Amino acid sequence: MGYFAGVQDLRNLLSLAARLRQLADDTLHHGDKDLYLTAATVLEARASRLTSYLPDAPYDRNTDARLHRAVDRII
Repeated sequence: MGYFAGVQDLRNLLSLAARLRQLADDTLHHGDKDLYLTAATVLEARASRLTSYLPDAPYDRNTDARLHRAVDRII
C-alpha cells in the first residue's frame, strides 16, 4: 500500500477486519478469539489512519495543465 492508500485498499482492509470479527464470533477457542479481535482492531486503526491520505476530491490531470507542463531551465 505504501504512503498513499486508495479507496479499494481501504475497502480491503475493512473487509478483512469484518471477516476476522466473524471468525472470532464463530470460534470456540478463547485464545484464537482474542487473536482475531486484536488483528481486526489493528486493521481498522490502520484504515482509519490511511483515510487522512485520501484526496478531498478526485484529481483530474486534464483540468490543470500548468502542473504538468515541461520545465526548461538551465542552472
